[in-house]
Amino acid sequence: MRGFLIALTFLTRLPLPTPKVEVTSEEFTHSYRYYPLVGLVIGLLLWLLAKALSLYFPPLVLGALLLSAELMITGGLHLDGFMDSMDGLLSARSPERILEIMKDSHVGAHACMALIGLLLLKFALFSSLTPPHFSILLIMPMLSRWVFQIGVIGFPYARPQGLGKGIHETTHWVPFLLTGGVVLAISFFLAGFSGLISFGICVITVTLWSAKISSLLGGLTGDLYGASIELSEVVCLLVAFPFLR
Repeated sequence: MRGFLIALTFLTRLPLPTPKVEVTSEEFTHSYRYYPLVGLVIGLLLWLLAKALSLYFPPLVLGALLLSAELMITGGLHLDGFMDSMDGLLSARSPERILEIMKDSHVGAHACMALIGLLLLKFALFSSLTPPHFSILLIMPMLSRWVFQIGVIGFPYARPQGLGKGIHETTHWVPFLLTGGVVLAISFFLAGFSGLISFGICVITVTLWSAKISSLLGGLTGDLYGASIELSEVVCLLVAFPFLR
C-alpha cells in the first residue's frame, strides 16, 4: 500500500496525506510497479467525470473539460517531459546537443508546436467519444503507464544520472510482463477487441519509438519516458476509436 501511495503522490496532484516516514530513494524507484494502478485511478476519475458531465454539456465542451481535468489531476507531469523531448529531437542537432537542449528548462518553439498538436489531437478525440465508449478513458492512462516501461527495461539510460536512472536500474522483465497480462485482461474486459488492438499497437509504437531514439542518443532519459506516456495515450485513443465506432 505504501508503494502505491508513493506512486500516486508522484504521478498525480490529488490531495493525499503526507507520509509520516520519509520516502527513501529505494522505495521511490520500486513504486514504478504501481504506475498502471495509478493510471487506472486517473482513468476512473476521467470516466466518472465523463459520465456525469455528458448529461449537461455538448461534446466539444465535454472534451475541453476532460482534457482540463486530466491536466489538473496529473499536474502536466509527463507533458513537461514531452515538451523537453520535442525541443531536443526536433532541433535536428547532434546527439550531444539534443541532450543539452532537453536538459535546458527554457521552452522553445519546437516544444510549443508539439504541445499544441498533441493537445489539439487529444481534445478532438475526447470530444468525439460517446457515452457507450467512455470505457477507453479507463484504459488509456493505465496502458500508457505500463507500456512506457518497455523503454525503461529494454534500452540503456542516456545520462550518467537522473530521475529516471533509478527506475531504469530497478525495473525488470518478469514483474513487467506479469503486470502486462493484467493490463491486457482489463483492456479486453472493458473495451473488447478495441482494447486488444490498442494494447498491441501501443506496445509496437513504444518499442519502435524507443529503439529509434536510443539509436540516436545512445539511450533514453526521464523526459523521454514522459514523452512515451503522452504519445501512447494519444495512440491508444487513435487506434481504439475506429473500433469503438
